[in-house]
Amino acid sequence: MSKPALRYLALGFLVSAIVLAGYRLFLYDVQPIASENEKTEEAVPTKEEISYQEKYEALLADREVADLEKETATSESAVVNEEATSESVESAESESSEPSEKKITVIINDGDPSSVASQQLQEQGLIEDAFDFDGFLEENSYAALIRPGSYEVSSEMDYNELASVLMDNN
Repeated sequence: MSKPALRYLALGFLVSAIVLAGYRLFLYDVQPIASENEKTEEAVPTKEEISYQEKYEALLADREVADLEKETATSESAVVNEEATSESVESAESESSEPSEKKITVIINDGDPSSVASQQLQEQGLIEDAFDFDGFLEENSYAALIRPGSYEVSSEMDYNELASVLMDNN
């Protein structure tokens, strides 16, 4: 940088400092800060405000008590329902000694992706989640090996057995 450029830069800084100092001295209005000795005015609540506040706190306390009682009653009824359900499940298991194996036929057309088979299995109630089974097929590289055809599967089969049946060529 040249000498004249530096001189003009320094002159600019000096002029801006003088302008700011003049503004601060003559135009800037300083707000007085309350000292520790001065007491600040505190809003004193009226009797009406106090009564409203007491009523609000009482209402809030009543509501919290009602919510706690409701939660307690709900948890007690859930425990009773759980006990009744477990008893009915045990009695149902003892009544039906034969397994309820469900057999269905899955039809896969030419060009259908593995998700079609997964969706059919879920709709028939053999699997709980079609995305989960389709993910299993993809992870094990079975998805590309699923062949078109008609396959009979049962509810007793696990994912590996289902996949092996769907990969067989009829």
